[in-house]
Amino acid sequence: MSVPVASGDLTWLLMDRPNNLMYVHGVLWFDRTPDWDEVEQVVAERLVGRFPVFGRRAAEVDGTWIWQDDDEFDLGNHVRRVTLDPPGTIEQAQDYISSRFSEPFDHSRPLWEMDFIEGVGGLVADGEGAMVLARFHHGIADGVRLVQVLLSLLDPMDQGATPAAVGRSGGRGGMLGQVQRSVGHVVGGTADFVAGIGAAATRAPGKIANEAGRLAATGSKLVREPTRLVDAVTSVAGEENKWINTWRSLGRLALSGRSVETVWSGTPDVAKRVAWISGLQLDEVRRIGKAHGATINDVLLGAVSLGVSDYLADRGEREVDQLNWLIPVSLKPIDAELPAELGNHFALVMMPMPLGIEDPDELLAEIRSRMTRIKNSAEPAVLYGIQRIIAETPAAVSVPLTNYVANKAVGILTNVPGPRVPMALAGTEVAGILGWVPSSGDQPLGLCIFSYNGKVNIGIAADAGLVPDPERLGQYIESAVHRLSRDS
Repeated sequence: MSVPVASGDLTWLLMDRPNNLMYVHGVLWFDRTPDWDEVEQVVAERLVGRFPVFGRRAAEVDGTWIWQDDDEFDLGNHVRRVTLDPPGTIEQAQDYISSRFSEPFDHSRPLWEMDFIEGVGGLVADGEGAMVLARFHHGIADGVRLVQVLLSLLDPMDQGATPAAVGRSGGRGGMLGQVQRSVGHVVGGTADFVAGIGAAATRAPGKIANEAGRLAATGSKLVREPTRLVDAVTSVAGEENKWINTWRSLGRLALSGRSVETVWSGTPDVAKRVAWISGLQLDEVRRIGKAHGATINDVLLGAVSLGVSDYLADRGEREVDQLNWLIPVSLKPIDAELPAELGNHFALVMMPMPLGIEDPDELLAEIRSRMTRIKNSAEPAVLYGIQRIIAETPAAVSVPLTNYVANKAVGILTNVPGPRVPMALAGTEVAGILGWVPSSGDQPLGLCIFSYNGKVNIGIAADAGLVPDPERLGQYIESAVHRLSRDS
């Protein structure tokens, strides 16, 4: 059996470059080694058996991309068992995971893998722990849904407990909730806009064919002059479309500019480095927020701001007062029960993060103010609309344009509230969960904040050449949390 690759998934499927693979990574770690045979059984039943895409490969047939059943599917091609050499330090685990970030999938098979890693010391005071490293192609689904997929392998330790849905903000003040509300009311209008393009194409197929051909032929120019895309693509929609003027004017604005130049600016290399912070107390983060009239998200963003400021200062950059981050926002209801067909259903929202503000009240107030401006602006809708437009254009256009938008930011920053109760994989309790976001364009950095069972963990993925010491950035962010705690 085969199904078409949705246009919203195809852009991400075709975005791989050797120096920035479009993969989402996640890690579960354990205080003791699970029974790997039982884990494989869980993966076979709950991953491959439940979600057909994990048994399908991406293939181009007569110019159309499809998800095609892999008739020779073998779970052994996707699951590997690894034992770290003694003493199996955390640094060794980081080195191994970093090396995997640069390894591309075999595209003749379904685009996912899991590594079962044994002999990991440093996870427990006495003895050895273990990890599961999961790798998924972004073309399969967006990050929130892939996290849900990974967590669908788990069960609550307390069978009577019900884990909170992944991705919920936990309150109307949360970052996800704020941006979702600003996006939600325009999604219908965006659909009308895209439908208008489709209707116009039906009325004038020659015109849109000519536009597509011209755009494909001048793809390199679009990277230098990307606002031409908005003018060219919207020209086929017809003046009767009520959204056309909004998308034309605001879309041009959204496609201007580029991320500020810093010591980590440049062209990414193939090699990547990962690091992480683990065990931050969620209750303490909540207390800091209450002391300053801020949300948990405000506090965590504040810690990132302070940590990035200190890291840049340490590398001689003291004049940077703002960095842009792209925040992914799920646009479909985040249900506890995932549908069998996954896909990408998100928008990227630009978050200008202030740097160099030392006073906690001033810093958190500024972050709160900026998030409020995002909530009350048209930017989320504009960026979502542009993504929808780009997804409908030829790959020769969609990939460089997506990279151009990506280059407006230093990287992806995501905050995912995970289960609030202890979870287990095949009967073994999960001690912690981490995630790492992919990078596109020339982005050197990505941060994934993940809360689980009263703890906050932060995964840092970086280009090894541009950010050779992400663990130092992690130390600065962790120190910033302690500084905010001390000053609150």
